Amino acid sequence: MFSQLISLIGAFYIPRLLGPEKYGIFQIVVSYIGIFTFLTFSGVNKIILRECSRNLDKAKEIIESIIGFKNLCAIFAIIISVIVLVFMDYDEITKIYIAIFSFTLLIKGLNSSISIIYQAYEKMKPIAYFQIFQSLLIVPLSIIFLKLGYGVLALIIIQLFTSILILIVNYKYSKKFVKFNIFSKVKIIKAYLKQGFTFSLLGFFNTLSGKIDIFMLSILTTPENVGIYALAYRIVQKGLIIRKPISASLFPYYTKKYEKEPVRIKKLIKHTMIIIIPSILIIIVVLLSSKFVITTIVGNEFIESAKILNVLICYLVVNYAVIPWGLALQTTNNEKTLFYIVIVKGALNITLNLVFYNLYGIIGIAYSTLLNESFNFLSQVVVNKKIIKQ
Repeated sequence: MFSQLISLIGAFYIPRLLGPEKYGIFQIVVSYIGIFTFLTFSGVNKIILRECSRNLDKAKEIIESIIGFKNLCAIFAIIISVIVLVFMDYDEITKIYIAIFSFTLLIKGLNSSISIIYQAYEKMKPIAYFQIFQSLLIVPLSIIFLKLGYGVLALIIIQLFTSILILIVNYKYSKKFVKFNIFSKVKIIKAYLKQGFTFSLLGFFNTLSGKIDIFMLSILTTPENVGIYALAYRIVQKGLIIRKPISASLFPYYTKKYEKEPVRIKKLIKHTMIIIIPSILIIIVVLLSSKFVITTIVGNEFIESAKILNVLICYLVVNYAVIPWGLALQTTNNEKTLFYIVIVKGALNITLNLVFYNLYGIIGIAYSTLLNESFNFLSQVVVNKKIIKQ
C-alpha cells in the first residue's frame, strides 16, 4: 500500500507535466513492450514456484534448470519486438523509445525469477521492500527530470536504470535463501517446458483480454486520446499491483493445502469476500471524487479521464474477486481449463474493443474491459464448481 501511494503521486503528477500527447507516447511505449512479455516464457514461473514450494531443499537445482532457457527467451523477445516495430505505423522517435525500453524484458524476467525464491519460502517482505525502493526511486527522479525540461526519453532511461539497480540488489539478497547462478546454462527440461508453455500462452491471452487496450488505442486513435485513456487505466493499474502480492502469497498456500485435501467452495468464497470488501470501499471513494481529483491535480486537459476511471474502477473489484478461483485451478493442475477460458476472453476483448470503440469512442474500451472481466469471473466460478463436484 505504501508503494502504491508513492506510485499514485507519479500517476497523477507525471501526466500533468507531460500533457496528454507526450503522456500518450510514453504509454504507447510501455504497452507495446508489454505485449511481448509472453515471449520471455514468464509462464514457467508458476511451474517453478509450484515445484519449489513442494521441494524447498531442491530449490537451487529447480531454478537453475530453467533460468538459462528463460534468459534466452527474453533475448528472443527483444529481437522479435524490434522486428515487428519496423512494420508499425509509429513515428521514428516513438520507435526509438520502444527499442530502448525493450531491454526491460530481460531485466524484468530476471527479477521475476528471483521473486520465486521469496514466494516459495513464503517470505513476502523482501518483495514488498524492493517494490517500495523502486517506487521511491522512479517517482521522484521522474518528476525532477521532467521539471528540468526532459521528456519521455528521460522516463524510459529512469525505468531502465532503476530496474537494473533493483535486479543487482535483489539477486544479492536472495542468496540468503538460495545460492543460485542467475546466468546458468540453457537446459531443456521437457516437463517444465510443456507446462510452462501452457502458462505462457495463458499470460499472452491474459494480455489480449486485459492489457491490450492501450496498444489497440495506439492503432485506432491519436497519442492524445491514448494519454487521456491511459491516465484512468494506469490509476486503476496502481490498485491492481497489490493483486500480485495477494496472488503470490496465496499460491504456495493453495499448493500445499490442496496437495493434502480437496478444494472447498466455502473456502474460495471466504477468500473472495476478504479480498473484494476493501475494493468496494475504494470504488465508492473514486466514484464520488474522480472528476474533482483529476481536474484539480492533473488538469482540465484530462477531464475525460474521470468518466473512464468511473467505469474501470468497477472492473477493479471483479479482477480481485477472481483471484481465489484462478489459483484453485492453477494449483490443482487444471491450468488447461483456465487456458481455454482465457482464450475466449482474449478473443472477446479484441472484438468488444473494436465494436464499443466505434459505438462510444475511447470510453467504449473501458466498457469492453468491464464486461470482459465479468465474463472471466463467472466462467471461473462455474468451472471450479463443476470440477469440485466431479
